[in-house]
Amino acid sequence: MTTTLTPNFTSHLCSVEVCEIRYNIRILKMKDSVFIYIGVNKAENFDELSMAMLVPTSNEMLSTTIMGEPVGAGSEELAQKLSKRLKKQVYLSANVPNDRIVRPTLEQKLFEEINNNPECF
Repeated sequence: MTTTLTPNFTSHLCSVEVCEIRYNIRILKMKDSVFIYIGVNKAENFDELSMAMLVPTSNEMLSTTIMGEPVGAGSEELAQKLSKRLKKQVYLSANVPNDRIVRPTLEQKLFEEINNNPECF
């Protein structure tokens, strides 16, 4: 009898360049959730953390900022989008400028990464 163990955690890393700055996107996939970190390459900070999840019985979205200051269209909103897309609980730390170029471009690249490597999420 052969037993195949599935790891409890798998990780994935990709890098993206936006406005001549390289950002790392780190993904930690767990059984029923995923943790996503986005930060500047070689200067990574962990300044904020948001969480979002769908309530299975009502299909409502719950989200909160766990750590840091909630800012405009920040991590909590992106965590909600990701949770809807991935159909699982999402923890997100997006330590990037909240401007009209960087954040939307990184969001687009993250969704491309989900399309190209769905097994990592």
